[in-house]
Amino acid sequence: MLREAIELHRQGRLEEAETAYRAALQGNPNDGEALRGLGAVRRMRGDLAESAALISRAHVLAPEQPKLLMMLGAVQFELGNADASRDAYERVLALDPNTAGAHTALGHIAMMQGNPTLAEQYFRTAMRVNEDPQALAGLGTLALDRDDPETAIKYLTRASDLAPKDAGIAYALGRGFAKRGMIAFAEQAFRNALRLRPGQPNATSALGQLLVQEKRPGEAEPYFRSLLGKRGFDLVAELGMGDVARQQERFEEAVESYKRALALKPDHALAFETLIACLGKLGRGSDILQLLNQRLGEHPEQDRWRVMRARVFEAGGRIGEAIADWKWLHDKHPQNGEAVAELARAHELNGDLDLAASLAESAATLNPDNPALTVVRVRALMRKGENERARELLAGISLSQVEQNLSRTCMNLYGHLHDRAGQMVEACDYFRESQNALPLVLPSLDPLPENFEAELARVDGQAWSQAPILLVGAPGSGVERIAALLAEQPGFNVLRDRVQGVRNDCFDGAAVDLSADSMPEADAAAHRETYQASLRARGLDLDKPLIDWIPRFDARYLLVARHVMPGTRIIIVDADPREAMLNWLAFGWLPFAGMSDFDNCVDWLARATAHLRFAANQNVVPSIVVDAEKVMTDPAKAGADLARFLGLETLKAGSLSKSFESGLGGMPVRFAKNHWQAYAEALAEPFAKLPV
Repeated sequence: MLREAIELHRQGRLEEAETAYRAALQGNPNDGEALRGLGAVRRMRGDLAESAALISRAHVLAPEQPKLLMMLGAVQFELGNADASRDAYERVLALDPNTAGAHTALGHIAMMQGNPTLAEQYFRTAMRVNEDPQALAGLGTLALDRDDPETAIKYLTRASDLAPKDAGIAYALGRGFAKRGMIAFAEQAFRNALRLRPGQPNATSALGQLLVQEKRPGEAEPYFRSLLGKRGFDLVAELGMGDVARQQERFEEAVESYKRALALKPDHALAFETLIACLGKLGRGSDILQLLNQRLGEHPEQDRWRVMRARVFEAGGRIGEAIADWKWLHDKHPQNGEAVAELARAHELNGDLDLAASLAESAATLNPDNPALTVVRVRALMRKGENERARELLAGISLSQVEQNLSRTCMNLYGHLHDRAGQMVEACDYFRESQNALPLVLPSLDPLPENFEAELARVDGQAWSQAPILLVGAPGSGVERIAALLAEQPGFNVLRDRVQGVRNDCFDGAAVDLSADSMPEADAAAHRETYQASLRARGLDLDKPLIDWIPRFDARYLLVARHVMPGTRIIIVDADPREAMLNWLAFGWLPFAGMSDFDNCVDWLARATAHLRFAANQNVVPSIVVDAEKVMTDPAKAGADLARFLGLETLKAGSLSKSFESGLGGMPVRFAKNHWQAYAEALAEPFAKLPV
């Protein structure tokens, strides 16, 4: 029976082998070979406790057999009994000091117990006895821990040559390649580890993280999903699923994953901050503040989170509260130039221009080389019209030595100083330079088909009671000013969240077929539900009329309005495209719409103007055209038509809209009307491309 058991064991038929071993032990309970074999089978089948008991019995019968002690040491190690495991291996060495595997095993125990020096001694002793692949792997792992990937790769490559079927070595080698930045080799090694041991959690996690790092979220997702609910890997799985969803702009899903990660590890700073970033993409500022307030209540001395809260306050127009946080940081770090610079800038935002300038001037004696403070002082001088002094002070900033955003700010200020001096060619050069490296995520705007108006007219449906009002306008038109004004009118939901990102609904690109002249009602209903689901997630009252600002407007969205949301109306903010282009160039627009590729932006603006004019001139979707400059100058009078369009008696401007009428440090946020004429020569070529 014992011979049969051994043969079945050799063939990998573990269940049958176990039955045969147990039968052999019924005949002879003290058969050491049967005890050893059954212990090995139980270990392979996952019952480590019984395996240890069986091997211990075999060892009692044959105390001088190093093989049994090696098995016992391995099982005890897997059980987490480090002391018992170390005792077994030390007894092996007492019997035979030249047992390389025992030295190696003791090295791994020392590593586990946080003693790398002792671990290295054991591994090197093992190597003197025999070129043991596990000792090489240990030395490689120690090198990884010392952040020495080159040495790690040398040891682990040799270990892999000696043990090509060892999944653990393949995984460690992948770590080495990843640390060395050899991404393709790392991916190959991790995939090899999973080929040798399918489902190995460490390799699964590592491969998923590498694929996310390489911006391949679709490939990464199955690996993280397979780790969900797996003990010891729940956190990495939730973080990975969050990263996948974030990269695919599925921000709602990302938020939920990061929340689950934080439930597992509340102090995980990266998960917390990435959660904050995703909530920002969704425009959920109140949720962000709630989380930050909670964290700061628990850790009031945490500077980074206070900075984050101050910026959220600023983004929400709560400048007084932002100032309180910046002042706290300034009081805590009075010699820190960045803290006082932020405080001065916040006072600029709040309109406390003299206080901001005073802070900057006084701080300049303590931090004369702080460029952010210098910029505050430059803006104060420009506000007073002291342009030459401002230019001299600005010249003291070495643009190559400051971070990119501040460098762009300085370039822009140079542009405005040249503009004030009547040097329009130089002004354009600086304006263009200030836009370099800004993101350009503008939609492709194809010319509308010749029959589009007729096609649009054919689409008809019963008006939907909850159809939105769309707000559209080109960069530089002042559409953001109108959005702020509308947000202050009572009784409306005004959504401005598409500035930060997309919602993946019917007004976000490819969600709807913009070429079809018909749509099944079931599809239209599904699109309406997707649209409203994002509104419900924000806690909005769906019974209130909704104004949805569409920064990336395509006239083919009129088909969406007719197919999906019949009854939709449109507010179109119009401007001379030459004026719009100049304002876009000199003052910027939205975070996703920098003029980093000037010529392409001009071409896009020409197409965007054509799309907006089509929307204004068609007779199917009700619309109104407004001039932002006129409406913002006198909302009650010049905005009377817009008020009637919205069903209001009059438009009233509040602090939010007024904040759009002047920029940081009292600087203008647009040129005076018709200022484009001063650039007729400097910008003659791009102006000629625009439909006027």
